[in-house]
Amino acid sequence: MVPQIFRREGEYWTVEFEGVVCRLKHTRGMQHLAALLARPGERVAAVELAGAIQGEGSESARARLPDAIHHTERARVNVTRHLSRVIRRIAAHHPALGRHLDSTIRTGTLCSYMPDARLSVRWEQ
Repeated sequence: MVPQIFRREGEYWTVEFEGVVCRLKHTRGMQHLAALLARPGERVAAVELAGAIQGEGSESARARLPDAIHHTERARVNVTRHLSRVIRRIAAHHPALGRHLDSTIRTGTLCSYMPDARLSVRWEQ
C-alpha cells in the first residue's frame, strides 16, 4: 500500500492521492481535514476541531449550558462550512481526491473520515 500524502509545508499543503500531487494554500478547512485524515474511523467533535471551550469559571453547569449549546452549534456550523469549502477546492484541483473526500468525510456535531476498509488508504502527514 502506497501512502497518500497530506502534509503542511509552511503556508501550503502538499497533497498526493493516487499518484497525483497538488499544493493548496493553508486554510482552517485544510487543518480540520488533516485532523480527520489522521484519525480514520474515529468520530471527532466539531468543538474539538474548532478549539475546545476555554475557561469554565465558577458558574454552575446549569448556567453554562446555554453557552455550551451555542458554542457546540457554532462549531458544528463553522467546521461543516470549512470542510465543505475545502473539499470543493480540492475537487477543482484533484477530482479523484474530491470524490473520495466527498464520500468519506462526515460532518455534524461529530465529524469523521470513514474510508472504505476495502481500499486501505493510509495518509502520511
